Amino acid sequence: MRANFTLFFIVVFLAATRLGWEWPYIAKLMPVYVAAVPGLLLALVQLYREMTDWEGRRGRKDGGIEMDEVSVTNLDSRTELRRTVAFFAWFIGGASAIWLLGIVIALPLLVFLYTLVEGRERWTLSLLMAAGTFLLIWGLFEYLLEMRWPKGMIGELILNLQQPF
Repeated sequence: MRANFTLFFIVVFLAATRLGWEWPYIAKLMPVYVAAVPGLLLALVQLYREMTDWEGRRGRKDGGIEMDEVSVTNLDSRTELRRTVAFFAWFIGGASAIWLLGIVIALPLLVFLYTLVEGRERWTLSLLMAAGTFLLIWGLFEYLLEMRWPKGMIGELILNLQQPF
């Protein structure tokens, strides 16, 4: 039977909904209302699609669905290695910058450098994107929501040096 996997998810989401239903509202908000109930509804829709041969009625004979555009590229191993190393260098550099400088400074800096170097954008556009990133992080989280991001190791060191003994 094709629907075994879908039936498994229906049972899981039903159990999660039933177990969490008696919880206080604040405790069941995410697990029940955001995950279990929508998951149950989506699993029921999928079960309906599987039981009524939805794809066959729409003219698809192979039983698969086309979700993404597929393209095949043949790259030499040197290019693949260069791109892989570049990706991990940006990733490790960004994580290190966040650790050292804090996310409020490091993320706009990372956006600026990445769009400038990898994206080959003009420096004015890169600067605008970095400013937008800063305004989003600082303006939304720190100013409006009053959520303080950690300062980073260098910021903590400076704060510790300024405190009297």
